[in-house]
Formats: sequence, structure tokens, C-alpha cells
Amino acid sequence: MGEQSKTIIQPAILCGGHGSRLWPLSTERRPKPFLPLVSRRSMLAETAARVAGETGEIAFAPVFAVGSARHETLLKAELPGAGLVLEPLARNSGPAIAAACLAAPDSLLLLLPADHHITDIDAFRAAIARGAPSAEDGALVTFGIKPDRPATGYGYICADFDTTGAPAAVERFVEKPDADTAAEYLASGRYAWNAGIFLARADALINAFETHAPEMIAAARAAMAETGLIRPGEVRRLDPAEFARAPSNSIDYAVMEKAEKVAVVPVDMGWSDIGDHGALYALKAATGHTHEGAVFTRDAERCFIRSEGPMVAVRGVSDLAVVATTRGVLVTPLADAGSTKPLAEDAAVRGFAGALSDQATQKVRDWLFETCLPLWAETAWDDKNGGFVESLGLSGAPEPDLPRRGRVAPRQIYAFAQAMMLGWDDPAAEKLVLDGLDYLDTRARAPGGGWASLLSPTGDALDPALALYDHAFIVLAGAWAYRATGETGARRLAEEALEIIAERMADPVHGGWWDTDARTGPRRSNPHMHLLEAALSLHRATGETSALDLALDIVELFETRFFDPRTGALTEYFEPDWTRAPGPAGRLSEPGHCYEWAVLLGFFEEAQGRDLISWRRRLIDFADRVGRDARGFAYDAVDLSANVLKPTRRLWPQLEMFRARLFHPETAPPGEAERVLETVWSEYLAAGPEGGWMDAFDAEGRPAASHVPASMLYHILTAFSPLCWR
Repeated sequence: MGEQSKTIIQPAILCGGHGSRLWPLSTERRPKPFLPLVSRRSMLAETAARVAGETGEIAFAPVFAVGSARHETLLKAELPGAGLVLEPLARNSGPAIAAACLAAPDSLLLLLPADHHITDIDAFRAAIARGAPSAEDGALVTFGIKPDRPATGYGYICADFDTTGAPAAVERFVEKPDADTAAEYLASGRYAWNAGIFLARADALINAFETHAPEMIAAARAAMAETGLIRPGEVRRLDPAEFARAPSNSIDYAVMEKAEKVAVVPVDMGWSDIGDHGALYALKAATGHTHEGAVFTRDAERCFIRSEGPMVAVRGVSDLAVVATTRGVLVTPLADAGSTKPLAEDAAVRGFAGALSDQATQKVRDWLFETCLPLWAETAWDDKNGGFVESLGLSGAPEPDLPRRGRVAPRQIYAFAQAMMLGWDDPAAEKLVLDGLDYLDTRARAPGGGWASLLSPTGDALDPALALYDHAFIVLAGAWAYRATGETGARRLAEEALEIIAERMADPVHGGWWDTDARTGPRRSNPHMHLLEAALSLHRATGETSALDLALDIVELFETRFFDPRTGALTEYFEPDWTRAPGPAGRLSEPGHCYEWAVLLGFFEEAQGRDLISWRRRLIDFADRVGRDARGFAYDAVDLSANVLKPTRRLWPQLEMFRARLFHPETAPPGEAERVLETVWSEYLAAGPEGGWMDAFDAEGRPAASHVPASMLYHILTAFSPLCWR
């Protein structure tokens, strides 16, 4: 057959999903498609390799991928030179495929999950060739895997298959069956596993969307600024607001089960979706490599054991999966490995908070959702003047007549947005978030642009200076409000605050940012810490790689300027050229900030992969050794020579110590996080108004606060949210 007659097929790889059943190998930062599970190449790279070049009657065009904007760097590393369509948020396979169609509207489109393993590439390509004529004729072609066992973890396709492997009309798609039903399917010979691979003309799929899922294709079309064939190396970013309007649904439910002209090509190609550790063991067992990494065994039979971190020793067991990474350890029976998804998702979400007792966790949840948040929902907003009050009195009554710091409103917006994300369903939460955003967008602005550092109760700018600290919190508030509500105005405010920081506070000579737009005076590490937190939150909310680049700049400042390698301490004050401030200010360190930096550096490591564990542990070690009193409470300030500068102890350093204990349990004996939580509870939360707290104690342990600062609700949510994810 001549070169001219080959059928050109456009491969599009769908790189969604996290592979939660493969936790702790698969994580949100580096999910299953980016892992080298079977060979030295990632599953995504393996997928791209099997649709490269030409074979027989077909030739493959250059591949492009649809994936998460959060994984742009990973996608470019695994698919160098490929076109990318980046999703701002996950909306299931239906909207992703709709976007793929619009990126290659005149093509014969082959849609491939990024995380499948295929051993017989020739059979795979032959099946594509058999399905191509039907697809060119307008059919939506899927591929059915010949079942070799009554599997209950796959969907099935029912059709009258013949012995030639020709496309057959699909009678119906079937959900994952129970064991008895799966056995009946296997015996009948009329059912195949649904591989989730599709071949169709893009225009035929688009027509099917317009008939059966019009909102989905309309949202994808509105989200994609440019249509037409995506070019190699081109990156198309879908508009977040428009794409969010797409119903989150799979292609099977949205289109395939409803379309009239659907065909299935049966194929036996050594296929596996490696859906769990049991499936991974089955593949590894065929090669004899079921133990990987620092693994030692005695009398362990039929086990899959893999370590990417600690040494693992296993003795006297059989039929287990034992998987260890620096993130966690999973032990599960191989026969039931597919049932670990709820456990893995819980572990991935709650993380080290799972070390606390159920009683302690429930106590926090009850107090937060039933007492604390209702108090602030009732009192935080000033109905007369608008905006959030600066504080409550010790009776729990609001104090609306006090001036308001610029940080209070964005911190409150963050707190209520986080509460929404945690599942607190009081309608007041969303109203407070939206009202707060409107307040930031109108009355809280400084006369010359940006946001004022201090406001009167009626919204007059008492200090029109623009502070890096306050603007970092506006970025944080916008990112979390965008995640919680989908309001594009929240993202706009976050991005506007970043522009102001870049234009009016950045220091192109010495690096970093000035504390204010005046660009004079001493410089502090603390505002940079909150800018790091904000950048990480914006990256999580939008997937923007520029936010992660910003975070990297701050981390490098920490490594080169803020950290004192001789003591392991964080330093706070600097000269304009980033040399340490002279005198006591240059030697001051706040234990609470040491703990807080340790946690945020961990979040950055999770997002970007940079190894920061030594920095984190040394910060915690300094704060533990030098920064605590005899009862274990964190001081407000010490110096690099272990002198106590401020023996008082506010609430927030204790909450940051608690957070550090959660995320770094190896830095203290077991049970230390719960001990810190109990002291916070008995000393601080019990001493304030119901739902509030005593914000400070003096050196003798006597209450030393005259009010309950509204800004502390931010610290309450950051500390307690890991206990409340469900």
C-alpha cells in the first residue's frame, strides 16, 4: 500500500486522574501517569511511544495531551515538544475529551488514557487499524479488552462479537458488576472490558456532544480561546471560569451510552490499567521483580514490596502489598488491593493528622463547626459600616469601632473559604466570603491603587501605604475564595495583588520584595513567608506555573538569606541589601515562624519536588531547643544565642508548633502532636469566650490579652483544617 493511502490518526493523551489506589506511590503532585511503574519510562511516556510513527495502514500524527495545569512542568518533561491543552480544574473525562476535539477538529482522533499498560503493541495497533474505517464513516469506536477473569473492577461492553475481531455494534455499557454477574459475563462471551480508549472523527464526537451534552461542549468551546489543530509545542490554557461551567461527567455517561452509532473493537493486547497494587504485582510477577528498593525479606511469599525511602524488612507473611515512600507506608492484602481507595484517599488528604486519636479529631471538629465558626459568622461582619471587625471583646461581643488592619479582611475571607472547603455548610460562610471580596474590591482600596494597610471603621484609609504582608494575604484570600466559590472575581483580585507586588515592591537589584511600596527601611522575612504561602495556594487553585516560580524565588531567599546555618534558626530582620540587621534585631528569631516556615517548605516540596527536609527539621529543632519554656509552650521571641527576648506566649506560635508536629512527626516522640493540641485546648481555647480564645499569656502564665483578634481565625483554620478533611 502506498504512502499516500495511509490513514492519518491524531493521538490525544488524556492525563487526568490521580491513581489514588496506588498511594503512596501515586500522589497529587506526581500522579500515576508520571510514574515509571513498569519500565524506566513513565506511563505517560510509554503511552506516547506506542502511538509514534506508522504501521501498516495507519500513520500517527504528532501526539498532544490534555492534562492539569498543575502538572505543566511534568507534562513538558515527559512529552517534550508535544502540544498541551491545560485544564484549570478537573471536570472528568467528558470535558477533557470535548477540549481534545476542539484542539483537533478536522482529525481522526484517537483518545488514550495516559496510565494504561499494553504488552502487545502490534495487537494494539492492529485493533486501531480495524476500527479506523468505522470511525471514518462516523461511528464512535471504543475498544473492548477480551476478559480473562470475572473482574469486578472494570466496566463492561456488551456486543455480538465475531471471530474476526471486526468492529461490532455496542448494545450497552454496563457498570462494574458483582462477582456472580461478572462470571456470567465471562461465560457468555458477549462482554468485553471497557478500556476507555476511543477512536472517532472529531466532528462526529462534537456532534454527539451537541446532541447529548450540549452544556459540556459549549463550556469547552468558550474555555478554549483558539481552536483548530494544536501545533507541536503549543500550550493552550483553558479559561477557568468558562471551563468550570462544564458538567463534571465521564465520556461514557455524557455521550457514549446515549449515542446511536457506537462500535467496539475486541482486542487481546496484554492490557492493564494498573489500577491497584495487586495489578502491579501481577505485572511484576511475570518478570520476577516483585521486590524493589531497600527491601529485605525472609519467608515472604507472593508479596509485592517496594520502598522509595526507608528500609523495609518483611518476614513470615504472604499475599501482601507493602509500599513505602517518604510520604507514607501502605500494607494491604493483594487480593483486596482494589478496595484501598477510601483508605488511600483518607491518608492522602488527612496526612499525618491521622496520627491523632479519633476522640481528639472529633473534639476539634465539633468545636470548630458548632462553636467557633458560628460565633464568628455572627460577629465578624460589621453590619453598620461594612467590612470585618478588628476583634471581639473577651465577652465575645464584636468591637466595631476599632481601626482595622489591612490583613484582617483577607484573613477572614480565607478562613470562611477554607471552612466551605472543609464541608461547613452554613450559608453564612459563602455570603461572608462574597461580601468580603466585594469589600476588598471597593472600600478597602488605597487612594493610589492597591490596598490600604490601616482603615477606619467607615473605610477611610488611615495608612495608605501598601504593605507586602497585606497584599500577600489578598493573594491568599483570592486563591481560596476562587477554590471555594468559583468566583472569577476572587482570582482577579489575587492576580491584581500579585501585579502590584511585582510593580511596586519588587527589588530588581538585591532580590526579593520591600516591606512596603516606599522601598525603604529594614526588610523582614515574615512577609515573604506569607507570600510563599499565597503563591502555593494560587498554584493549587489555578495551576499557574508562574505562581510556583514565585514560590521558588522565595524558597531560594530562605536558603541564602533567611536561614542561619550555624544555629538552624530563622532570622527576621535585614538591611536593604539583605545583610542581617545590626544589633539585637538581626539576631532575633521567632519560634512560631520557625515552625511555620517548616510546614510551608514542606508544602513547597510536595508541589515542586525540591528536597527541603533538612531545612525543615533544623528549623523545628532550633524552635524546640531554644524557643520553648519548661512546660513546652513556644516563646514569642528568642535570639540566636538562646536568650529569651519575649517570654510571653501568644496563641499562634502554639498552633504553628502543633502544625509542625502533624507534618513532621519524626521530630518528637509519638503522641506529641496530641499533647500540644491538649495544652492549646486547656490553656487558650478554654480561657476565652465560647468559640473564641485567650490570645496571649505573660511570662508567669497569666492571661495577657484584652480582646480576641479576628486575624487569629486564620491560624485556627490553618492548624485545624488537616483534622477536618473528609
